[in-house]
Amino acid sequence: MATQDSRIKIKRSTVTATVPTVPSSNDHTDGTWIATDIYKGELFFNQADGVLWSRDDSGVVCLGGSASLTIASADVLTLNTTPLTIVPAVAGYAIEVVSASRKLDFNTTPYATNTILQLITSGATSEQAQAKINSSVSNNLCMDKSTPGSATSTQLIANAGLQVTVQTGNPTAGDSDIEVFVLYRVINV
Repeated sequence: MATQDSRIKIKRSTVTATVPTVPSSNDHTDGTWIATDIYKGELFFNQADGVLWSRDDSGVVCLGGSASLTIASADVLTLNTTPLTIVPAVAGYAIEVVSASRKLDFNTTPYATNTILQLITSGATSEQAQAKINSSVSNNLCMDKSTPGSATSTQLIANAGLQVTVQTGNPTAGDSDIEVFVLYRVINV
């Protein structure tokens, strides 16, 4: 096994949707490198998005990302007609949910009808994860990973954000805030 015993920086970005790049040369001192170029094995952390990247023999790979979104009860009541973005689109990549959960802070009235909360890629025909929101107590639930309904279903779409919505139509009643947490990776599709 060949190892390299040298210091490699952990590069950072504070700009949303910034992805590291493969340099045109193997020498960072030759004047051709740009700020996002990384060596093989070097880490690149996008602070704005919470995404960690590296580079291997195949190119740039996403090691993982995380995001959370607090949804006020008034916004929950319109989630089907107005989905909310939890992870913005990354140019050239698709967002794949690794795991997700939701926290419901029960107020006084449970949500009724259309109570399946979903994580879905904008423009997709099938959700990636889902969980019920019709609780009458405060609770935290893992969201179930979903299997596409048919051979023609789409879940992963390049250049599209990950959204939080509810199945079928807007919920009725309900006055509880919901927080959604997602661990994801960004993949080249």
